[in-house]
Formats: sequence, structure tokens, C-alpha cells
Amino acid sequence: MIKKTAVISAVAFLILAGAVYFSFKAFLFASPENCKTCHFIEPFYKKWETSTHSMVTCLKCHDYKPINAVAGQMRFLVGTYNPRPMTRVPDKNCLQGGCHDRRLIEAKATFTRWGIELDHKTHFEEMRRGIKLHCRSCHSDIVQGEHVRVSKNVCFLCHFMGITEGQALTGCPSCHTAPKEDIVFQGKPLSHKKVLASGLTCDRCHINVIEGTGEVAKEKCFFCHIERTEKYDDVEFVHQKHVAEKQLDCLFCHQRIRHGHIEMAYKIPEL
Repeated sequence: MIKKTAVISAVAFLILAGAVYFSFKAFLFASPENCKTCHFIEPFYKKWETSTHSMVTCLKCHDYKPINAVAGQMRFLVGTYNPRPMTRVPDKNCLQGGCHDRRLIEAKATFTRWGIELDHKTHFEEMRRGIKLHCRSCHSDIVQGEHVRVSKNVCFLCHFMGITEGQALTGCPSCHTAPKEDIVFQGKPLSHKKVLASGLTCDRCHINVIEGTGEVAKEKCFFCHIERTEKYDDVEFVHQKHVAEKQLDCLFCHQRIRHGHIEMAYKIPEL
């Protein structure tokens, strides 16, 4: 009798807990305004309000399964709940019907502000420098006043870190096109067309185009892992755990790399 009562009680509890969870998820959590009650997300919320995703609710993108709800409540009860936002957005949520489901079919997109063409398919389906990327690898939480926009700083990190000075992983023409018309440099006309036809590379004139190395100081690990750096040199393992699984922003660990017209050669080549 006691065993039967315990089973019935457990089943009743699970049914009640499930009903509460789905009710909260369908009604209470359907409004992003309510998420601020427990989570410290005011900056993210404000950027979301003015972003192109402002008509999309939090749970349309963010993972919130029963296990998340139960674990969160247990941590709250024992005093270990962390209200700061460290959450995941599975790629399948970005690629669901009616959202960005054609992104890999219509793979190429142009950054309107910079005129740079990006092929989503090669970044998404292939390993890049031994790392499996996901949507949030490039689309960060807060960028240039918007929520979930592309951060150029992530591009610079991947394309320049560990590459010979003045060079880029995929070469300058993968992002930049040379001016079609002559420009004036140091009072003299310069034809990029002639320069490139002569076999000269971009770094002949554009030198020191980056600042910073993108390295990760070992001390950075201590923010999350106290005195645990035994896997520091295992790049593949570290990126699998932190990028592919945890979706941490690259700049959470890596030093920023700045890219632009930092220094030009004093003398232009004679053609």
C-alpha cells in the first residue's frame, strides 16, 4: 500500500510539475518582459527591443527545456543560482521554418555596410581552422546597438590570428576589392589594377594592418576554472567544449584584434 501510494504521489507530482512548466512556458514566459524578473538581462533586453528580432520572443530562440527549469529551481533553492545570462541558442532554432531556414540554400549574403560577401555554407558546414562554428560564433548578443548581429571582431580573430604579418587567412581579396579607378597617394596617381597585374601583393603597400595577437592569456581560464589549465594547450578540446558546446563568445577568452588602415608604406612601387 505504501509503495502504491508513493508511485501515485510521484506520478501526480510529475503531472503537476509538467502542467506548471508548460503553463509557465506558454503564458508567463511567452512575454520577454517577464524574463527580466529572474535574469539580469536588462542590456540584452533593451538591444532586443530595437533589433530586427524584436517581434521574436525569447523562447523562440533560447533553449528552455524541462531539465533547464528543474535544474534552475534546484540551484535557486540551494543558493547556487546564477542569474547572469549564459545561455544557448541551438542552430536548429535559427534554421527553423519561417526564420532563416533558407540560409544554407541561399548561402551568400552581403554585409551592406562594408560590401563584404559571406558564404554561410562554407562557414557553417565545414571546419574552419579545426573549429566547428555555429550561428552564434559570428552573430553575437550585443553588437553595434543590435541584438544578434555580426561582429567584425570575430571575423578579424579568425582571419588574422597566427597568420604572417600583413596577410590574412583567405587573402585580402576574399573581403576587399581593389579600387577600379586610380587613386592619388602622396601626390601621385596610383593604379591598383597595374599593381596587382605586376604581381605585387597587398602587403607591399598596406603594412601593419592589424593590432593585437588574439592570444588567450592562461589567467583567463581562472575566471571559470580555478587552477585548472591542464587542457590549455589542447586547442581542439578547448574549442569543442567552449565554442561548439557552450557557445561562448570568442572574445570572452581571446584578445581583440583590430584591423584597418593602420600603417601605409612610405614609398609606393614604381611600375
